[in-house]
Amino acid sequence: MYNVMDASGCEAQDMDTELLKWVSFFLAVAFIPSALWIIWLVRRAHAGPGAASIIAMFIWGAVFAVIIAVALSILAPEFSPWRYGSSLFFMAVIVAPLAEEFAKPLGLGIVRGEIDMARDGVILGATAGLGFAATENLLYGQAALGEGGWTAFWATVVLRGIAACALHASATAVTGRGYGWARENMHHVAVVIPFFLLAALMHGFYNYLAIQGTVMALAGAIAFSLLAIGLTGYSVR
Repeated sequence: MYNVMDASGCEAQDMDTELLKWVSFFLAVAFIPSALWIIWLVRRAHAGPGAASIIAMFIWGAVFAVIIAVALSILAPEFSPWRYGSSLFFMAVIVAPLAEEFAKPLGLGIVRGEIDMARDGVILGATAGLGFAATENLLYGQAALGEGGWTAFWATVVLRGIAACALHASATAVTGRGYGWARENMHHVAVVIPFFLLAALMHGFYNYLAIQGTVMALAGAIAFSLLAIGLTGYSVR
């Protein structure tokens, strides 16, 4: 009896170890691209907010902004012209950009003491966007693995690690720039609204290209996101 129980315990421990390995693998694949983008942006800036505020904004984007954006997206079909079968265009090009670009920079208020100028807002806004992108990478990667196997999984995580991360970072950096500029010049926070709308427009344009289903449109989405992140990196130098 003792040997049977001991063997069962070892088997369960091996299963737990294997599960932990797979969870660690999927988390690493989803989150490392975002971490690398943050390192690249911070190194280009040479100076900026502290590590604690960067970590806080990453967590905000990866957890709380995702929850808020999902909640807003669930409510959105009630206001859709296509209420009974919401249009892909409406959800991907209008709802998702507005919900996500509203949710991601909300965390800037938590770290406002670290924001003295527009550059600080750019870095922290981009970081929130990259946290959000990391969680999306995890979820979309799992969906692709379940639907299309490992080939679809790697295609999804590589593409999203480059293009989607770049888009999320650069779009939310725009709102962050507006928030930082308002803090620097002691303006009312309402001046951030045009920056938010521009961020949502960028996001919507990227999503519009991404849902077209053609190689040219996908290439355009990738090129647009890389151009946007390049300008973001240039702006913090």
